Amino acid sequence: MKNAFFLFCGLFFCVYQVNAQETSFREKMVTAVPNEEIQIDTFTIYPNTFKAFCGDKQLTWEDYELNLTKGTIRFKNSCNQQIKLEYRVFPVNFSATVQRRDTNLIFEERKGNMEHYLSQATTTDYDLFGTTSLKKSGSISRGVSFGNNQDMSINSTMNLELSGELAPNLKILASISDANIPIQADGNTNKLQEFDRIFIQVFNDEFKVIAGDFWLKRPQGYFMNFNKRGQGIYGEYNWRDKNQNKWLIQGGGAFSKGKFNRQIIQGVEGNQGPYRLTGAENESFIIILSGTEKVYIDGRLLERGQEFDYVINYNTAEVTFTSRNLITKDKRIVVEFQYSDQNYARSLFQASTFYEGKKLNFWMNVYSEQDAKNQTVQQSLTPEQKYFLSTIGDNLSEAYISSIDSVGFMENQNMYRLTDTLGYDSVLVYSVIPAEAVFSATFTFVGANKGDYILKSYTALGKVYEWVAPLNSVPQGDYQAKRVVVTPKKRQMVSAGASYKLTKNLEAFTELAYTNNDLNTFSKLDSKDDQGYSNKSRIIGKFGLSKDSIPKWQLETKGEFEALHRNFQYIENYRSVEYDRDWNTRNRGYKGNEILSSVQADFRHIRNGNFLINGSQYSIGNDYSGMKGAIGGKWRQKGFDAFYEASYLKSKATDYNSEFLRHKIDLSQSVKFLKFGIKDEYERNLFRDSSGLKSNSYQFFDYEAYISSADTGKNSYRLFFRERYDQISNLTELTSLTKAQNFGTEFLMNSVKNQRLNIILNYRQLKIEDTLLTSQTPENTLLGRLDYEIKLFKSAFTWNTFYEVGSGLEQKQLFQYIKVADGQGVYTWVDYNGDGVKDLNEFEIAQYQDQASYIRVYVRSNEYTRTYSNEFNQTVTLRPERIWNNKKGIKKLLSRFSDQARFRIYRKTNQMDQTSFNPFATEVRDTSLVSTNSTIRNSFYFNRTNSVFGCEYTFQDIRSKSLLANGFDARTNVSHEFNFHLNIKRIFNLEGVFQRGNKSVEADYTTGRNYDYDYYMVKPSLSYQPSTSFRLTYETRISSKLNVTSEKAVIQEYGMKVKYNRSEKGSFQAAFAYVKIKFNGESNSSLGYEMLESLKAGNNFTWSAGYQHSISKNLQLSIQYSARKTEGNKIIHTGGMEVRAFF
Repeated sequence: MKNAFFLFCGLFFCVYQVNAQETSFREKMVTAVPNEEIQIDTFTIYPNTFKAFCGDKQLTWEDYELNLTKGTIRFKNSCNQQIKLEYRVFPVNFSATVQRRDTNLIFEERKGNMEHYLSQATTTDYDLFGTTSLKKSGSISRGVSFGNNQDMSINSTMNLELSGELAPNLKILASISDANIPIQADGNTNKLQEFDRIFIQVFNDEFKVIAGDFWLKRPQGYFMNFNKRGQGIYGEYNWRDKNQNKWLIQGGGAFSKGKFNRQIIQGVEGNQGPYRLTGAENESFIIILSGTEKVYIDGRLLERGQEFDYVINYNTAEVTFTSRNLITKDKRIVVEFQYSDQNYARSLFQASTFYEGKKLNFWMNVYSEQDAKNQTVQQSLTPEQKYFLSTIGDNLSEAYISSIDSVGFMENQNMYRLTDTLGYDSVLVYSVIPAEAVFSATFTFVGANKGDYILKSYTALGKVYEWVAPLNSVPQGDYQAKRVVVTPKKRQMVSAGASYKLTKNLEAFTELAYTNNDLNTFSKLDSKDDQGYSNKSRIIGKFGLSKDSIPKWQLETKGEFEALHRNFQYIENYRSVEYDRDWNTRNRGYKGNEILSSVQADFRHIRNGNFLINGSQYSIGNDYSGMKGAIGGKWRQKGFDAFYEASYLKSKATDYNSEFLRHKIDLSQSVKFLKFGIKDEYERNLFRDSSGLKSNSYQFFDYEAYISSADTGKNSYRLFFRERYDQISNLTELTSLTKAQNFGTEFLMNSVKNQRLNIILNYRQLKIEDTLLTSQTPENTLLGRLDYEIKLFKSAFTWNTFYEVGSGLEQKQLFQYIKVADGQGVYTWVDYNGDGVKDLNEFEIAQYQDQASYIRVYVRSNEYTRTYSNEFNQTVTLRPERIWNNKKGIKKLLSRFSDQARFRIYRKTNQMDQTSFNPFATEVRDTSLVSTNSTIRNSFYFNRTNSVFGCEYTFQDIRSKSLLANGFDARTNVSHEFNFHLNIKRIFNLEGVFQRGNKSVEADYTTGRNYDYDYYMVKPSLSYQPSTSFRLTYETRISSKLNVTSEKAVIQEYGMKVKYNRSEKGSFQAAFAYVKIKFNGESNSSLGYEMLESLKAGNNFTWSAGYQHSISKNLQLSIQYSARKTEGNKIIHTGGMEVRAFF
């Protein structure tokens, strides 16, 4: 392990001599001059990353006009202070004129190899909406496809973007789409593109109305907290009265898109993730609504993004942490999020009003969210089942019903027959016989030895379950043929509050709230605990401690009182994320009225820092009572920085008494360009009952010594050493349990132009002191990242390196094939064994569109395996023409050559050794390799941009290995390819492609899919193009494939293509090919389908035609036809037509 660590260090520091360029993140201060254009950057600004702040207030885009491309801004109003701007930029200016070549090199008449396509711009000045002040983009289309080997299907799309003025002082912003499967943004970036947001917004300076998708944010106040996505209508109106007091009224009604949940996760030693999120009612598989999550570690809010703290897969509800956060057994992870829940149609209403005066502020908020119990969406309920739900009240653990349903035989679903066996009735048995397989069922995991069914196998249509008999009346299965029924719920809150400046230095605050929370609106039982109320009051005083006009010391005092009725229920958590841990009440289930009171004194220095002292009391009915004292503060003076906080809690509860002592300290001293520091964290939490010390008592001491760069340096770095000692209770006293050591570095160099270097390295060693008290094993964890970029000689040479190592989990994947409309899928089913059953090894990627009738959907599983991962991305580009294009002699010759190499390798192994750090160990047959996805590609060019002659050699090595629940699937494709083009007298163009390689598939979960064959291919073509409107091409392809088990295919293809264009009118294209195939193997097999390319041995014919016509400036018609004739089979015809209108 140590050798591997030093090897890793060597790889990191081999680039020590290079430095990093400035990051693309920018932060600037500007002065707002109304209606004056300000140049804020010379680069183009990333969309959706721009923020502007006037003091603490974030400006909206109604306050300014921003030109992203040119990097300019024009403010509509002034601000009484400088405006802070935050944004990211592209490394180029898209508004600048760019040319690759001297325009004098352009031929007066171009008659060479020119490929013309009819294209329609997605933006237009055509007055489709009766006004040219609107900026419009997008299109609407309607199409139909049909054939004699498929059912007719209809396609339709609409995408429209609008912005501009509808009338004087009235603007519109709209994004409209009819996509029925919205795309969620990937959760690996800091900023999200909201592809799935469809809305129309009309607004001016005083009001705003939105119809469609919108966000509901937290209003003014204390108790009411939410961040909801809705689909409906929302409006707000703000104005000033005659006394210049501010008023705001806002409200909306919508269908709620999500449900809130808060999940606490205990970190696993050395496991960066993924960590699976579940629903509020223990739903195993959920979809997170993008952008709604908040992720905390040890109470600290994290930032999303590959370059920051974590990434999240919204579709699989999985969070993975980056190398900036080493996850250990001690990390406390909390995730708050909204997830899609469509068991019922859920309506949402929210309204609020806010008044801001010189002394008085007041507000009132109303929130109501309820399920329509008679409008189920993703679940169906019979009257009998609704009656059953009305009898269980709020006891949701009883909300299980039988999932067995007689639906008749369904071809594309796993079906069962119902039988009696061994004295047990209603036993489901998997069957493919249509006459008896008429039952479907949903199986729910209930835990080991708690069910009657086990997971037996997998088919192309999903999982297959088998009944097992009980043993001595003890169930032997893990699943039940039952489903959880989510009951309809109602959640409401009303809050009202006010704050008032009693004097110049004294301010009072109070708020009341009322909640109504019904867990099962089907039932009138247990309704006594639905309603609750609360109060929060606070008084704050600020006083100078000297007679100076601006005193150096100020005292801020605060007294607070909070009372909650035992049935009060928040919408989303409004307290600090670790409030329950701070008071030792987490997961204790205490019930009763809650009272929290506190007093605090905060002494603040005008320049150096503060010191505060706090005392608080918290009680929950008769179940719990606690008293806590705390001190804290921070200080900065002459290079010395100090941060400290400490608290002591003493509590009494019905099941234990506790004492909780803890502190945090961070001390540092800057000396020129260095900062020396030490910080530590200590907790001692003792739980006692009448028998003595309880098993959940613990103590830890965690300290760290570090050296880092001073804040003023151009480059930043940090070296640290850290130790942690843990003790737990043996029921008599605290005893040593584990010892952990960390050391590592963070390195960012930022002083050399056109270079960027970032290094993160963290090594942790965990030792077990007492193996009798824990099942935890010793662990060595290495986590690191290297990110390096350099551009030299006007980007003639570029180098990008990314290397990361870590550890985590790999999910065992499941997939099933789902039937879709003919021609709209990706896969085709080939019944190789003729049994009529859709087996996993009988689905292939469709070679022709009419065969594409299935899609493959990955199904999430609960099975994971521990892995050690490394990722390596490398790109090297050599473009001598950027500096030598205008040179002569040998430099001119060298400028004709260029090269681009790209390596992208991601590996996961189940063993931690030196090979687990080696990204180039890509042999898919390695038994320790759990999964891999690697692409190695190098392209060497001569005359890459020359229109007369050019050639290219490409080497490519693609390998993948996937971990499935029932085995492995490994694929490789290694190829060498050479191609060239030669323009002869401008009207003839000769092209050639020569390819040789090896392709293999190895799957251990099924038979009949494995093959390993060598192939070569020659494809010359000759084109005749006398003008820009006509082109005729003749092409030939000769291909040979030889499998290791002697199957051989020889393919000869001869074809003609013609294309005719009329500028701004339309185009016509047609193609015909004759394909002769010799094959000595079994054609009705996976190998046969692959080698024959979905055709048959013998004589094959394919032909196609297409016509595209511009009916008007904004209307386009497309007609497509294709057909094929294979040996011994009928002709397959496929056609389609589409009309598209452009806005």
